Amino acid sequence: MRHFVCAAFASLLLVAAAPLPDAQRDRILADARAMGPETLSFDRTTRSVRTGGGSTTTTALVERWDGKRWTLISQNGKRPTEAMRERAARQAAANPVPGYHRIAGLLAVPGETMTDAQGRTVLSLAQLPPGTVRTDSGDISDHLKGEITIVSRAGKCWVERVRFMQRESFKMNLLIRVNSFEQVLDYKLDDKGVPRLASQSATSAGTMFGFPGGEKSQVSFSYR
Repeated sequence: MRHFVCAAFASLLLVAAAPLPDAQRDRILADARAMGPETLSFDRTTRSVRTGGGSTTTTALVERWDGKRWTLISQNGKRPTEAMRERAARQAAANPVPGYHRIAGLLAVPGETMTDAQGRTVLSLAQLPPGTVRTDSGDISDHLKGEITIVSRAGKCWVERVRFMQRESFKMNLLIRVNSFEQVLDYKLDDKGVPRLASQSATSAGTMFGFPGGEKSQVSFSYR
């Protein structure tokens, strides 16, 4: 145990706190700004499991973004009714369109960099800008911090992963206390070398009226 602690402490000493180099920032910003929502067309598949109050609810959604609007393709494997589509469209429209373009907003926040065990640059954000993470209950960005992992290969740098975590336990709607929260977004280069949001996962746990509960979700993106 002593050797493990010493090794961990030594690795911490290697962390170099510094701003993100301008060259990296400029390259990533250029790529992000070139891929606005209007340039995207993809299907989003979401599978979520929510527990609480002695029950478990599983939901599977397939939605399509065509560059202008959202369309619900299926819900729990079935063709949705018009009312279901309208409700899903309203809910989707209340949130920013996901994609690599949203990296630009995160880079506007001051942060410090370090190098991880794989030699990747990790930008640490002590607090997120408003609107970064929203739930059914509203914007929870004020309660979160973030990490942006940047890779450089063959003369190109891009964001490979973004991770959001709670800074402290917090309440939503004055009813739900969130004790743990993590959201991870993974990005991959397509066949043209363009970074795309490939998958997203989220895990949360807390209490409502004193009863424990939580939610897990997995999201995948298929570009068209």
